[in-house]
Amino acid sequence: MSTIVTDTLQGKTSATSITLPTTTNIGSTPLVSASANSMTIRGEGSAVTNIQQGLCKAWSMYNHSTEATLDSFNQSSATDTSTGVFTWATTNNFASVNWVASSNLHADNANNDVSMVHSGTRSTNGAATDKATTGSSWYAKNSSNSGFDSKLAGYMAFGDLA
Repeated sequence: MSTIVTDTLQGKTSATSITLPTTTNIGSTPLVSASANSMTIRGEGSAVTNIQQGLCKAWSMYNHSTEATLDSFNQSSATDTSTGVFTWATTNNFASVNWVASSNLHADNANNDVSMVHSGTRSTNGAATDKATTGSSWYAKNSSNSGFDSKLAGYMAFGDLA
């Protein structure tokens, strides 16, 4: 067996590209296995995780009070549609409407009551409409069941991109 000791690898055809075998091992343990549009990595124990399926495909932290996106990934726009309703659109759309999201918000109403958020595409009055591949809306309600603009609202979305 040979040992290569180096600080830098450089491709022969292109200085910025090298090709590794389809399966790369550390010892006898497969670290990464790749095929067309799919890559897996060894997780905890003997579990294998599909990297593409396990990544968050879009997320954002939004200040609903000032209508400002504080930070985001794969979000092309965010709009304060109406009181309590925040609508976001993706830069790269989902392949189908079968994606899933989770959200959170800061309970900052006058009494600091427990607040909730309803996900799914919403109209300006908070009524649910059909889900889309291009993004979604959130409807924040306070404990009185009224819409309110939360200081901080965040979401994460998972699914296959188109």
